[in-house]
Amino acid sequence: MARVKWTKEKIVKRILSLHKLGEDLSNSNVKRIDGALVGAATAYFGNWSAALEAAGLDSAEVKKASQRRRNEKIKKWTSEKVLEEIRQKADAEKDLSYAYMKEKHPALVAAAGKYVTSWKKAVEAAGFDYKEVQEKGKLHRQELNKIWRGDLLLERLDKFGESPDEREVSNKAPAFHMLLIKHFGSWRSVVSALKKRRKERM
Repeated sequence: MARVKWTKEKIVKRILSLHKLGEDLSNSNVKRIDGALVGAATAYFGNWSAALEAAGLDSAEVKKASQRRRNEKIKKWTSEKVLEEIRQKADAEKDLSYAYMKEKHPALVAAAGKYVTSWKKAVEAAGFDYKEVQEKGKLHRQELNKIWRGDLLLERLDKFGESPDEREVSNKAPAFHMLLIKHFGSWRSVVSALKKRRKERM
């Protein structure tokens, strides 16, 4: 999939499209649904608020509207609904830790704080061992970090050409070659991962 070639006009047009769809235009929400747009807006306008202003929108009003939406979402919760939602999320998510859930499901975490006093107590009331939740969360973050590091290594390797030669990489960048082998286990695994990455990006 080709990357979008951003311009100020395209950024403004995209913001207005989201506004027309009734989306929450707060920085955090747009970053969640369209991180590339927020990144481009920051690069071209300096910050998200300035991009909203360029689109003819009042950034202060956008923040107020976003807060009202969050408040409305929280009002719909009850302690029973919080526990039920946590159980449902446990079936779909690998990580129930506070850090992960606050990032991915902020309304649920906020409701837990309001109706069950804290995320820890809500998780325990839903029938889970919080210590075990924390351990699983730590493993999940390590897994994500490993994927992220691997992707960065392959991105750099991609610059060595269509079919990077191990000897060439080892001679030109021995420390980088060692990182590749340490991360993927063997050069064959490195090449396989690079081919898979390229195929996914076609």
